[in-house]
Amino acid sequence: MQISAKRTADISPANVGWTYPGVIILTPFIMMVVMALDILINGDIGLISNLGMLVGGVIAAINVRTSDFQSAIWVTPLAWVISLLTVGQLAPMRGGSFFREQILHLTYGLAMHAWWILGATALAAAISIFRRGRQP
Repeated sequence: MQISAKRTADISPANVGWTYPGVIILTPFIMMVVMALDILINGDIGLISNLGMLVGGVIAAINVRTSDFQSAIWVTPLAWVISLLTVGQLAPMRGGSFFREQILHLTYGLAMHAWWILGATALAAAISIFRRGRQP
């Protein structure tokens, strides 16, 4: 009796899917690959990166365990910043000194894509909260 109850608890929807570390590793990885493709194709960070952020956030929200649903909410903007600071450096940005160029790159990358960041975060939050409300 006790063994079957243990197996049922292990297979419950709250324990199936990506964990916190999985979401934190996989979502920025997806975003970095998409941003690298965008830079290789277009030479700049643009629509492909924005759509990749949206898709990455939705994939994370759909695949996260319902007990770890919070990670899917805040990992989308985190994935964008990580991608911007790593792969995004390949996009040309003229700003003078190295330090000034990095600050300009980060602020420009966040400001010009703010609506996409907010929209992708809101969509991921809605999906993960909806999934959490429907499953234990």
